[in-house]
Amino acid sequence: MPAIDLHSLYILQDFAAAAISAALAIYLVPRWSALSARALLLLMASVAFWSFSYGLEFKSTGLEAKLFWVRVEYLGAAWVGVLYFQFTMALIGKGAWLKGARGGTILILPALTILAVFTNPYHQLMWSQVWIDHSGPVTALVYQRGIGFWIFVAYSYGLVLAGTVSVFHSYLFARQTKSRHFWVILIGVMAPWVSNIVYLAGFEPLRHIDLTPVAFTVSGLAFFWGTVRHQMLELIPIARDIVIESMQDAVIVLDMRNRIIDLNTAARRLLPDGATAPIGQYLPVFFPELYVRVEQSRDNDLKDVSLTLPKETTTGFWQLRQSALYSSGKKPSGWLIVLQDITEQKHNEAALRESEEKFRSISASALDAIIMIDPDGRISFWNRAAEKIFGYRAEEVMGNDLHGTLAPESTLSDYREAFAVFQQSGEGALMGKTIEIDCRHKNGSIFPAELSLSPLLLDGQWHAVGILRDIAERKKTQEYLMQSEKMISLGGLAAGMAHEINNPLAGILASIQVMRMRMLSDSPDNKQAAKASGIRLEGLWDYMRRRKIVDKIEAVDQSCQRAAVIVRNMLNFARKSDTVLSEHDLASLLDQTIDLAKNDFQLSGQRDFQKIQIERSYLDGMAPVSCDAGQIQQVVFNILKNGAQAMWEQGAVSLKPKFRLTLDHNDEWARIIIADNGPGMPETVRKRIFEPFYTTKPTGSGTGLGLSIAYFIITENHAGRLSVDSSPGRGTVFTIRLPLTIKSPSRKADEDE
Repeated sequence: MPAIDLHSLYILQDFAAAAISAALAIYLVPRWSALSARALLLLMASVAFWSFSYGLEFKSTGLEAKLFWVRVEYLGAAWVGVLYFQFTMALIGKGAWLKGARGGTILILPALTILAVFTNPYHQLMWSQVWIDHSGPVTALVYQRGIGFWIFVAYSYGLVLAGTVSVFHSYLFARQTKSRHFWVILIGVMAPWVSNIVYLAGFEPLRHIDLTPVAFTVSGLAFFWGTVRHQMLELIPIARDIVIESMQDAVIVLDMRNRIIDLNTAARRLLPDGATAPIGQYLPVFFPELYVRVEQSRDNDLKDVSLTLPKETTTGFWQLRQSALYSSGKKPSGWLIVLQDITEQKHNEAALRESEEKFRSISASALDAIIMIDPDGRISFWNRAAEKIFGYRAEEVMGNDLHGTLAPESTLSDYREAFAVFQQSGEGALMGKTIEIDCRHKNGSIFPAELSLSPLLLDGQWHAVGILRDIAERKKTQEYLMQSEKMISLGGLAAGMAHEINNPLAGILASIQVMRMRMLSDSPDNKQAAKASGIRLEGLWDYMRRRKIVDKIEAVDQSCQRAAVIVRNMLNFARKSDTVLSEHDLASLLDQTIDLAKNDFQLSGQRDFQKIQIERSYLDGMAPVSCDAGQIQQVVFNILKNGAQAMWEQGAVSLKPKFRLTLDHNDEWARIIIADNGPGMPETVRKRIFEPFYTTKPTGSGTGLGLSIAYFIITENHAGRLSVDSSPGRGTVFTIRLPLTIKSPSRKADEDE
């Protein structure tokens, strides 16, 4: 195996180190504006010059030639320690510390060292003797060093040590020692120390061989990878004096590791009392709360974040804006943080919120709807009562056209014409008045309301505020009172009519009975009268049968019987009942009535009550209610019978006929709700449904008194209420309300007298 030519290997090593260092320096030229990039560029250029000269020293053979290249080496080597220190200061964000006179002072000794090297023959401060050592595997110069050399070495390595300690301290303080970035930088700062230990120990075959240029090349590569790779040298320059210092907002510039690169005067005012210079320090050291919000805004991609920070002797509110800084290669290289003082704005907002809360509390507690519209007719305010009255939540209607949302189709065009006039002048026929209007609910139903309108001029444009009250219940109460008055009047009329009709009706029925006895029986008196008249009873009966006189007599009898029933119902309708109330379970009464309906109400073909679906929804634990069980069953039975007939008679039904019976109560009333899915009824029919003799059935199918009697049973005999809600195609709902505490009707009548 051929022996390795160490001499040539060392020459090649130095030239390679020089080439690598020069390449790094050239690569950093476009980044000259960044302080750390500029320091690393100069460091690599010096190392390249030193390594190349050292390689030529190895290549030279004579003593004078080698000494020539030694002197040339110092033109690069003398600056390496200083440039290394400058770079590490820039790396940890303290490059500004070396500006001005302080930065110039550290250059004096390297310059004197170069002068001493070239004038060494006159004073021998750098070396007193030098010779070529041929005893080792590599031919090398050996020196008898002078005091000037050791001063230079101590100075240079003192700067290298200071830079190394600063970098370590910076990473340890920021707790970044576990990152890959830290280990790459660690290699860079340790390489010169390892080479120096090897050189001073004199290990073979490296005795008298200085590996320091190669070590600094390794440092340069590590620094390049750990900084340029992570864009630490590429912060975009900021026109500091013009932009940052003139801003009233606090401005802080960070690098990619959250170190403070720069901050303006407004930001310095936020520093804790006695704080040292923050340049180069990590953000959480001085602004821990700000650091937390900065990280949150980055993680959640937030542009604006509010936070609280000390403001002189008080606590201020600040708006945080964070923007990424990019290098010329469009890669992130740092962060620009701007803190805007919004303390006064926050106080104004708090006062406005307090005022708004007072208004909202008043409007939220109001029982009437409070609605505001903007100049375009869009809803801009909608209180809780409006939600309850119209069925829309605020978020569903805010910004919607008021008239298109709430006005019935029949009046929509009129409202819009009136609003167009209001937009121009703020006046209108409805302004400053209280009127009754129809409104449309979310479910499409129309209900009456009372509206008061007022104009409001804001920023030169007319807005309108309306206070609206749902008067549907009031209308129903008025209707109930009118119906009650009508029923009372009709009751008196019915009683008189019944008495007037009853007497001739009794005569007719008596005459029918006499006719049957004298014409259709074979009593002795009838036989004797027939014989005296010269006719036979059998012939008379045959004649009457042939002429259907007997059928006519039966028809007259049936009609009279029906008229008698009507008269009896009229008397019951008009007469105060001697109802005796007792405690009953309404759920049991309802179930019993349904069973009666199933047995009693049979229709032809498939129209059978038992084929109607029954749904029950009874509130558990309802206490017994004071009522007349028979009368309540009569009312419920009548409602079920009418509903069943209506559901079957609507023709081809798409839904299976169904009743839903609900039983519940509140503090005042027990409620029986009977709902069907039948054809429903128009409003004109609904309003007259409880009137005596009013019916929509064919002639002969009903008397028109069933629901009238039911109405009186509930309202007069039980001091309750009976109401109906219906519209075509939506079914019908009867609601029976019975008071939870009731006086006996007979006793109530006595008290009234």
